[in-house]
Amino acid sequence: MLLLSALAIALLTPLGAAGESLGYDRWLKVNTAKYRTHSLFRQGLMLYEHIPNWPEYRLRPLMEAFGRMLMEQRVYRGIFGVI
Repeated sequence: MLLLSALAIALLTPLGAAGESLGYDRWLKVNTAKYRTHSLFRQGLMLYEHIPNWPEYRLRPLMEAFGRMLMEQRVYRGIFGVI
C-alpha cells in the first residue's frame, strides 16, 4: 500500500508541474490569487481527474509536457525509458 502511495505521489507531482508550466493551474485556483494555492501534487490530482473528459486539443499538450518532464529526470528515464 505504501509503494502504491509513493508511486502516485511520484507521478502526480510531475503531472501538476506539467500543468503549471502550461498555465493550466489558472483553472484550478481562484481568479484573485497571484500565487500557487494548491501543491503540485494536488494540482496533478485535479488534472488527473479531468483527463477523461478533456478534448484532445487540451489533453495533448499536457501529456507531451508530462512526458518531457519525466524524461528529463534520470530516475524516471531509467524506469520508464525501457517502456
